[in-house]
Amino acid sequence: MSSINTHRMLTVITVFYLLCSYPTGARQTGLNETDFPSTMKEIGLTVGDAEGHIDARYWPETEEDGQRLAAMFQLVEEFWLNRGADAAARVAADAVTASNNLTTVARANDFNGSRNALAEIRKTCGTCHQDFREETEDGYRIKLGS
Repeated sequence: MSSINTHRMLTVITVFYLLCSYPTGARQTGLNETDFPSTMKEIGLTVGDAEGHIDARYWPETEEDGQRLAAMFQLVEEFWLNRGADAAARVAADAVTASNNLTTVARANDFNGSRNALAEIRKTCGTCHQDFREETEDGYRIKLGS
């Protein structure tokens, strides 16, 4: 198979995967405490992907990263609202806004705007972790009372 055909095949597979895995009109199921840590890890991995995509100027991929982050942060916001932790929900809402901004600036192929949007996302992560997360012997957990 030629490299062009291989590239086309990979593109088709990637598009199919994204269409099947990206949330559509139906809302995702809310997070619970069991799922929360894996969602946090997925957010961290996606932030890392976004950084690599920005540095490589892979704008469609960066745009997708912004969309994925916004969807995950919306779940996080709902998680905190369901717990009555309004301050944490506001931080998550700020992360949704920053993620949507990343999507917008990536769509415009704006390198500096993308770096700034990613910095804002990281800022919200740091704020939330500082205020609502504590370290344990085997990792992290939500601070008691949050």
